Amino acid sequence: MDHDANTRQDDDDDDIVIEGQDDLAAMQALMGFGGFDTTKGKKIPGNDVGAVRKEKKSEYRQYMNRQGGFNRPLSPSR
Repeated sequence: MDHDANTRQDDDDDDIVIEGQDDLAAMQALMGFGGFDTTKGKKIPGNDVGAVRKEKKSEYRQYMNRQGGFNRPLSPSR
């Protein structure tokens, strides 16, 4: 019986075949991704792991030389 030969998967299916493909497809196959498309503005699964620390710009308020004098409460911040 040749039962093992029929159930065994052929390992040749996983090999990368570069002959007969154009240069772009060959490069995609070698690098292991599907295309040269941008991901800008797209949601990528598994890419939400990191975080960004964004520095907040300081807002300065004028204490001296303002209308009404120096020794009074500050106007509300923006």
